Amino acid sequence: MKSRIAQIALLLAAAGVPLSLLWDYSWESTIGVDLLWSPPHVSTYLAIALAALGALVLAIRERAARPLGAWVALWGAVAFLTAVLFDRWWQSAYGLAAGIWHPPQLLKAVAFFAVIGGSWRCAPGSALAGGSVLALIGVVALPSTFANRQHGAPFHLLACAVFPLVLTALATLGRHRFSATAAALAYTLLVGAMVWLLPLFPAAPLTGPIFNPRDHLLPSPFPLLLVAPALALDLLLRVRPGTARRFDAWGRAAECGLAFALVFIVVQWTFSTFLLSPAADSWFFAGGGRHWPFFLQIHPSAKTTFWPEPGADFTPSRALAATAFAILSARLGLCVRR
Repeated sequence: MKSRIAQIALLLAAAGVPLSLLWDYSWESTIGVDLLWSPPHVSTYLAIALAALGALVLAIRERAARPLGAWVALWGAVAFLTAVLFDRWWQSAYGLAAGIWHPPQLLKAVAFFAVIGGSWRCAPGSALAGGSVLALIGVVALPSTFANRQHGAPFHLLACAVFPLVLTALATLGRHRFSATAAALAYTLLVGAMVWLLPLFPAAPLTGPIFNPRDHLLPSPFPLLLVAPALALDLLLRVRPGTARRFDAWGRAAECGLAFALVFIVVQWTFSTFLLSPAADSWFFAGGGRHWPFFLQIHPSAKTTFWPEPGADFTPSRALAATAFAILSARLGLCVRR
């Protein structure tokens, strides 16, 4: 019974990490005062503490059953505490010159992935654990996944290099025939909850300059439509696996990678066009180019257009490169075992 409670605690903590980070993104983008004990940071601390407690119970009570995932999550909790202390020193020494991805932040990211990855290892069939992994990837890659960037090659190369690995592993390890789809739905609901709930709370910038006035918390960007390629992978690997089994591991990886790239690129390309249109300017989609961090200076016309990046056009050769990345990523996902 205690082990089951500990496992549930790990899953809740895994979900709490990306949710708290999205809240932190909204807080910094709306209010601007990022204190050590701000509410989003406290929620992150609580999620990590809950994960550490659950992992410790599992490591003690089920030494032979799930030790690896529990110990990985425990290591992540210790690494996070180290990163917080390291970050305090780093910020005092370098201040604003520290940048975004300085060493303490990198260590925090590694710690977050260890906590959530350990939770996933303890419950490999859980849609919530898989969805939390996808959500954390989305948080880390958030600046590169704005709708305005989703017609560029870097976005598609990144998505095809990362998401097939997780979705293929989910489809392979899951207890159900639609495990990857369920995890993608969990990811959609986790991120979507922050799109729909955050704007309900009043807030205003407390620092300047203010280029985009706000009176409520900034919603998170709408989640990527990972449900579509996840469904395709489930159909290939679990629902109708006979076709896939005719091939060796690389053949299955090629089939899965091609399916992901084709479905994801078509669906997300079309959906991003919708997100920048006036039709998406609603509470549900939070699109239409209306929601921006208060400190971001951006031309009005750029808010609803795709951003041209030198040398980043999504050409046929780059589409082939994205497909190759998806195949390699899917091959790694097929290597994952219980």
